[in-house]
Amino acid sequence: MNLTAEHITMKFGKRVTALCDVSFSIPGGIFGLIGRNGAGKTTLMRIMATVCDPTNGRILADGKPVSADFPAFRKKLGYLPQNTRLMPYLSLTEFLDYSCVIKGITDPYQKKSEIARCISAVGLEHEGKKRLSKYSGGMLRRAGIAQALLSDPELLIIDEPTAGLDPEERLYFLNLLSKMGREKTVVFSTHIIRDIENLCPSIAILEKGRLIYTGDVTALLSTLSNRTFEAELSPGTEEKLKAPATITGITYVSGRPRVRYVCDEPILPGSLPVTPGLEDAYVCTLGGIRRQ
Repeated sequence: MNLTAEHITMKFGKRVTALCDVSFSIPGGIFGLIGRNGAGKTTLMRIMATVCDPTNGRILADGKPVSADFPAFRKKLGYLPQNTRLMPYLSLTEFLDYSCVIKGITDPYQKKSEIARCISAVGLEHEGKKRLSKYSGGMLRRAGIAQALLSDPELLIIDEPTAGLDPEERLYFLNLLSKMGREKTVVFSTHIIRDIENLCPSIAILEKGRLIYTGDVTALLSTLSNRTFEAELSPGTEEKLKAPATITGITYVSGRPRVRYVCDEPILPGSLPVTPGLEDAYVCTLGGIRRQ
């Protein structure tokens, strides 16, 4: 499914504008929506999932406004919100049975088949009878994905799927998204840049409700080619750094600050060229890291 956002604006009251004239297209596969906390990602995903209507603008699916036929669009949609609040007193099988009814799946044989397929898809075959209150955070996210996969939707919208997960569960989730992206359009949001570096060919970057980049990851990285450097400084000097460059990262190695920056030429003593990553490109697009 191709998804397009056209001039999306969302206002809350007279003073708060959560989104301002946001437009981009998702051709299919896996698409990453990234931005700082509070950038407007969740609001945009709620609009794309038809949970709320924008103040202005529209969402199109395969060239047709979704508002023309909400029920038809929702049959093709699977949605996992950021705050997944499942029913703790139910088992996963019972929860999915309930979700089937909500999605209009009432035939007993079809329900049984769908529930088994979705549980298998998220690797919880041996946990179906366990109460959701006994699930770990990662298992609850998987249960939420299982719910979103009911009816085999063409489009999956997943908000901050890896937030708060341990490294093993996070890796499992990213692999799961990669598999789903082979057959479906998957849109997911995150503020963890390394989650999408090797996963999403296309991204959109939001900052304070405005779209500041949309397009290929490779195209964004190419803007930093031969312009990204790293230098090790004396302790304390990084706090006073006012170089005419965009600082994309400061790490500490044995107590010494190591600075990554973007500039047309190296300007710090001992600078070495480095291969830019998506985090460099993202932070550079936002104007560099926030320093005191």
